[in-house]
Amino acid sequence: YKTNITFDNNSQVLIDVNAYSATSDRFLNAQQNANDTVVITDLNMLDLNQVVKESSTINLAETMNLKKVSAASDLTNKTFTVNTPVNILKATVSSDGIITIDATPSNNYQDLNPSIQASPVAAQTGAFFNQIRSYDEAFRNMDMYMIMTEKQRMVLKYRNKYAASDGNLIYDPTIWRQEEPAGFIRTYATFERVPLKNGPDVNNVAYGSFIGGDTPLIEYKNGWEGIYGVYLGYNGSHQTYDGISVWQNGGTIGMTGMFYKGNFFTGLTANVGASAGEASLSYGTDHFAMFMTGVANKTGYNFEFKDGRFIIQPSLLSSYSFVNTFDYTNATGIRMNSEPLHAIQIEPAVKFIGNLDHGWQPYMSVSFVCNFLDKTKVYANDVALPEMSINPYVRYGIGIRKTSGKYFTGFAQTYFTNGGRNGVGFQVGLAWILGEQTKARISEAFAQTSGKPSKRLRLLSSNQ
Repeated sequence: YKTNITFDNNSQVLIDVNAYSATSDRFLNAQQNANDTVVITDLNMLDLNQVVKESSTINLAETMNLKKVSAASDLTNKTFTVNTPVNILKATVSSDGIITIDATPSNNYQDLNPSIQASPVAAQTGAFFNQIRSYDEAFRNMDMYMIMTEKQRMVLKYRNKYAASDGNLIYDPTIWRQEEPAGFIRTYATFERVPLKNGPDVNNVAYGSFIGGDTPLIEYKNGWEGIYGVYLGYNGSHQTYDGISVWQNGGTIGMTGMFYKGNFFTGLTANVGASAGEASLSYGTDHFAMFMTGVANKTGYNFEFKDGRFIIQPSLLSSYSFVNTFDYTNATGIRMNSEPLHAIQIEPAVKFIGNLDHGWQPYMSVSFVCNFLDKTKVYANDVALPEMSINPYVRYGIGIRKTSGKYFTGFAQTYFTNGGRNGVGFQVGLAWILGEQTKARISEAFAQTSGKPSKRLRLLSSNQ
């Protein structure tokens, strides 16, 4: 405190202001003419992070014990901000020396501490994305089977009733396994940027592997056929946004039923999974757990041209996903409560498939993805956070499939996304035959064709 100071007009001062106690440097017995102004050129804002009122004001002329003050233009254009455990508080200074502190709880992402958003970001771009990835993997074998033409699939069904001769149809005796159980392994990686609606732009890297097996082809009445499978997956991901880093690791287990009739196909899958999340914040580290489950259906039809050398395949993938983040207390002592995420996703798609010589099968696809009822509802000490969601996006990509040797089939593909997700993904996979009887029949087929794919199929009597 200073005493017996005389201020001339436009005298300049720098002061300290305590936002919590609404006090500042105070001058006792200050001498100032009634029309003179003391100009505040800068101030040091203290204890702003302790303000808990919805809003408050500080009249600097009163707290400084002066008759008239004004704020310099540099100061009036300045905003003081501080991160509280939940909100970002803002303080501004008017030209006549009035400080306004806005501490009103806001549902705007920009007015909230980024660290408080870790769990909803992880639920949307981590757990939910891993869940919808599991549906793609569940139907991958069905996708690979329906790349083939109807005649090729008929050969695999009636292997002992067909012989090969020259013509126009590509025939690879190992193009798919139908008569014995089969196993598969697939791995993937995705790199993308996700502009969450009502949330931050998130950089997301996802990776993982799936293993599983399928039953032999089962014949039903009226021309229907079916295959059942199980799968187990590891899912990992890493999200970054506004200086926050979130890691997730988890797993998924599920079952699939795939059904075919002619060029029509449909599949149903159901699975459950869990993951553990760890968020690195400026305050410390948050730990939380998530539970996921869901069901999905994929249905489509093949339109064949030029004896199956070119196929157009429209399809529709629809799914319901449930993601629950268990309640926890974060590193700052804030209690985080989350309502389960219920998301319905619809993805119409069309795939263009080529059947080339020697069993090569290139394909390309494009789809449109739209989510419904997919908003996250999270509360921090009863403060409702913004309800984030994923905007619609387009996915398109290319791939190729090829049989290697007698017993293995592999594929590789890449895809791109634009809109609510912007990035690129890669995947490779391998399927192999498990049954010894099937291997023996394939070896016999190779011997009959000298290991080369023949091109026309001729129906023979079962007695020949």
